[in-house]
Amino acid sequence: MVNLTGSPTEIGRLWGEINRSDILAHLQEFLRIARDEHGLTEIVLVERSQPQARIIELLAPHWQEESLAIASAAGVPHDLYQACLVGKYRKLLFAEDCTSYAAVGSASADGRPLFHKNRDNPARPQTFYRKHTNGLLPYLSVGDTSDTGCMMMVNAAGLAGSADVAQPEPDPYYHGLMNPYGLRHIAETATTCEEAVEILRTMTGRGWYAGGSWATNWTFADATGRAMVVFNAHKKLAIVADTRSGHVQTAEREGLRDFLASKPLALADLNAASRLPGVCAASNCSSLTVVIDPDHPETFTCAWAALGKADETLYAPLYLGAEATPRDYVDGTLFGYWHKRPQPEWVGEWETAREVLVRQSEQTARVSLKASGEQSARATLTQVGKSAAEDLARHFGGLSSS
Repeated sequence: MVNLTGSPTEIGRLWGEINRSDILAHLQEFLRIARDEHGLTEIVLVERSQPQARIIELLAPHWQEESLAIASAAGVPHDLYQACLVGKYRKLLFAEDCTSYAAVGSASADGRPLFHKNRDNPARPQTFYRKHTNGLLPYLSVGDTSDTGCMMMVNAAGLAGSADVAQPEPDPYYHGLMNPYGLRHIAETATTCEEAVEILRTMTGRGWYAGGSWATNWTFADATGRAMVVFNAHKKLAIVADTRSGHVQTAEREGLRDFLASKPLALADLNAASRLPGVCAASNCSSLTVVIDPDHPETFTCAWAALGKADETLYAPLYLGAEATPRDYVDGTLFGYWHKRPQPEWVGEWETAREVLVRQSEQTARVSLKASGEQSARATLTQVGKSAAEDLARHFGGLSSS
């Protein structure tokens, strides 16, 4: 188990040690693309990263501390690693537009807010983890094993969010922070959809947001039962969907709107929607489904991640109240199970059985919370991820990669 809790230096050192090989490989890939496709030297890359570095110093200086510790532990130059972090999404190399959706109020089968994102991106190893930097909100997130930004997330206030490619940017701007870092700032500091929008408004007004050649569709859902889609261009911010009873989605995908409107939705339904042929693009590399607990979001909010193509792999659980994350979730091992081609029938059986076990554990943890306090409940919830990871390791340990 991996406990990504503490100071930025402690978290960064642990991350750098665990994902050292991927950090090195992804940095080399970034430098190669810059050199061979754009004619940029390492000196130029570092120079171009300085405006973003200055924004980070103002907005979230602990990111700098964390990345310093990661670079040191991974054995890579910090200036180049930082250039990679702020520049790797500069052209937004998405093959598709990603797809996010949320269901709240009458659209949720049990009334709990639901959130989902399918991430479409180059298939670098993906990670799923709980992070808690001292003094900031804990959150669950999915991203590249080499990265420190958030591709989709939910935090301890019960705010879930994602950032997807929208339409071409009418006024391209390349000198602010890309949306994975806007989303991380929201994860660490915002508690509601409204607060998230105000952060975006501030970042846009100060020229801190950059989407490169593409605008962004942000999707949020929170513990109060509100869901939103927000359009963000360099000089424009607009709420395009806002509901407390129904569903929202960022993009039209064949079959998705009808599926989401067909009945009150539950966890399994959001996972099923992610596997629809019109939703699950060939470039899908990870997905996240979140069930937000409105009463105790910091403890009983649960996220399920599919690392790999959603219709070819499985969803594994992790609670916000967990004390640590299975190492197999963090270091790319869970992502690697996708390449072992699990049979769809087995995936369906495993997810159904695992959801029953998760519900049972949650009921036990709720009793423990009342009888013995938060620490007892958290210990039970930590076992949810640990048990799932151990079961998957037993199943996939004897399989060979294809």
